[in-house]
Formats: sequence, structure tokens, C-alpha cells
Amino acid sequence: MRWMQKIKNELLYTGLSAEDFRQVKEPVFARNQKSAVVWSVIAEVFWAVILVLYRAPVYADCLIVIRIDIGICLLTLLSALFVVKRVPKLIYPTMYLLQLTVLGTGVALSVLQPDQRISAVMALAVIVPTFFIDRTVSAICLESVTAVSYAVLGKMFIQPDVYDWGWKTLIIFSIVGVISSHVVNKSRFERYVYADSAKKLADIRQKYNEDLKKEVDAKTEQVIRLHDQLVIGMATMVESRDNSTGGHVKRTSAGVRILIDAIRRDGKMQLPDDFCERIVKAAPMHDLGKIAVDDAILRKPGRFTPEEYEEMKKHAPEGARIIREILADTEDKSFRSIAENVAHYHHERWDGSGYPDGLKGSEIPLEARIMAVADVYDALVSKRVYKERYSFETADKIILEGMGTQFDPQLKASYEAARPQLEAYYSQEN
Repeated sequence: MRWMQKIKNELLYTGLSAEDFRQVKEPVFARNQKSAVVWSVIAEVFWAVILVLYRAPVYADCLIVIRIDIGICLLTLLSALFVVKRVPKLIYPTMYLLQLTVLGTGVALSVLQPDQRISAVMALAVIVPTFFIDRTVSAICLESVTAVSYAVLGKMFIQPDVYDWGWKTLIIFSIVGVISSHVVNKSRFERYVYADSAKKLADIRQKYNEDLKKEVDAKTEQVIRLHDQLVIGMATMVESRDNSTGGHVKRTSAGVRILIDAIRRDGKMQLPDDFCERIVKAAPMHDLGKIAVDDAILRKPGRFTPEEYEEMKKHAPEGARIIREILADTEDKSFRSIAENVAHYHHERWDGSGYPDGLKGSEIPLEARIMAVADVYDALVSKRVYKERYSFETADKIILEGMGTQFDPQLKASYEAARPQLEAYYSQEN
């Protein structure tokens, strides 16, 4: 029946479901144990003060109560071992029962007349441990043991008139103790259930957020990868219109990576990792501006006239404009800036004689200075419609002679360190 199940839940599980009770009983039990320890310390101190302040006959009355309480402790322990068989649940109340009863004894003897209120002392003392028992049925068992102890031991030590009066007092105090402990523990368990549920909800939310972040990161990575493929596709499409630079995008990108690795190994320039990753990623975009150059000029099978060369120069600022539009909505503003600079300034020269803006020295962004070395090196060691491939030795000589005039002299050591890797790469490509 439903009402019987409800009573069972109230007595065994403080009004909760069995599952909720089992989930939070350990922290509540630990909380009860901690509270019992605190009360025990207070009891010892208070009892010591009472013994100092009060002498016989009060001391003798206290000893009577202590003897009765020792008997209660023994009977409760036996009940826990052989009757209730819940040692973990009742052993701690049993261990602290004597100390907590001493507290009640001290309080009562300092306020009431000891020759008439011994039973009240016992009743008051037995209420306290019930607040540290998590099951109401256990509190009822403890109160029952107290009543049996009173019935057996009370006649041996308590006067008959006080003994009869004490029954009424003990029953009232026991009922109040059971009800009070039930209300306190029910509230305590409900708080722990709420806290446990809140923690589980927080864990679920955290896992959801982590899963969502992983999913968003995966989607973002996919979008970035698709974006990069589209950009490289555009660069390859532009390259296909220029019959003099077949494979230039791929080779210069590899050259930039080799130079960056050498710069990082050298360690003098201390480039951040994200900067290095971004410039390598931006390298394929350096000639995007050629998409705006007329086919007649771009596909001319020979050297440009001065007028044609001026038109060709426009590909640098035009490339920066295209990149600015393509990457307008990107969250990585630093990458957009690096990509623009690579496209815009990779034909600038260290001595200021380059184009399109005639920047000089450190006015040229570092990423463009690195790109310039890789771009020129590829032009030297690759075949063009207007020239044959130069040997690695000739290309190396031209690059080194250009350090301080065309190229940043700070890159000389890194270029020399990268030369074996560059030659090995171009040996495979050519």
C-alpha cells in the first residue's frame, strides 16, 4: 500500500527514495560524525567544569547517571551487533553516547534539583545522540534501548517516586527527540540531495559544454580547412593564367616554411609560434593580385616593356585588397594582417628601391621580408619563359649579394642555414 510505503520511506530513508538516500548517505554520515565529535569535545570540557564547581552530593548523583549511561552504551552496542546488525550506522552514536550524555548531565545538574530530576537528565541526554543518526528507525531503536535501560537500571539507583515520574518525562523527551531528529535529518538529507543533484546538473552542463565546444571546434576547423583550400584554389587558378610560374605557389610556400624553421632554430629573432604558423599559411596568397592583371601581360612569353611592368606592379596592392575582402569576416585579425602584408610588400627592397610603396628597411613588415627571399630564390632556381634555371651556386651568390640591398641582412644567417634544405627540396621538384 502507498501509505505503508510512505511510512517505510520516512523511517528508513528520512522521507527520500531509497536511491536518493543511498546516494547521499555517506556525506551526511560524515557530517553527523563531525558534529558528534564537536559536541563530544564540548561535553568533556563542560563536564570537567561541572566537576570542579560542584562537589558531593551532586558528584554522587552524576556518578549514578554515568553508570546508567554506561549500561545504555553496552546495550546499544549489543543491539547494533546482534539485533539491528547495522554496526556502521549505530557504532558511532554508541561511541559518543556516553560523552554526550555527560553534557546533558552537567547541564541538568547545574539547573535542576539533582535529587528529583535524575530521570529528566537521562531523557535530555538521550535526545542529543538522535540528531547524529541518519535513520529514524535507528533513533527509535536507541530510544527503546534507553527505555529498557531505565526500566531495568532505574529501580536500582532512582527513588520510587522519582522513578514513576521519570517514565512520563522519558516518554515525552523520547518522542520529541525522535520527531526532532527526523525533521533535522530529513532537512539535512534533502539539502544533500539538492546539492548532489545540482552537482550532477553542473557536470551534465559541463560535459554538454565540452562536447559542444569540441563540436564547434571541429566545425570551425572544417570551415577553416575549407577556407584555406578555397584560397589555395584561387591562388592555383591565378597561377594557371601565368605561364611563367607553374608550381610557384607550392614551391614558395615550402621555401617560406624552410626559412621559418631555420629562423626558429637560430633563435635570434624569437618569432612567436602563431606568427610562424600564420606566415606559412599566408604564403600561397602572395600573388593573388595577379588575378586583376590583363592576360596579355600576364601570359606574355617574354620580358615586359616598361609600361607592362608598371601594370604588373599593381598586383601587389591589388592582392592586399582581395585578401582584405576575402578575410573581412575572419576572427583571426592577425592572420589577415600578415596575409595582406605578404601580398602587398613582398616586392619591397631593403634599400627602398622596391615597389609598390618604396618602403625601406624595417618599414617593410617582417613577413614580407621573409616572403621576398623565398619568392626571389624560387624565381632564380626555376625555369621561366624569359630565362633558364640558375644553378644553386649562382642563386646562392645572388641572394647573398642582395643581403643589405634587396633583402633584410638579419635573414642572412637563417638563409645560409636553410640553404641545404632549400637545395634538397628544389632538387626533387626540378
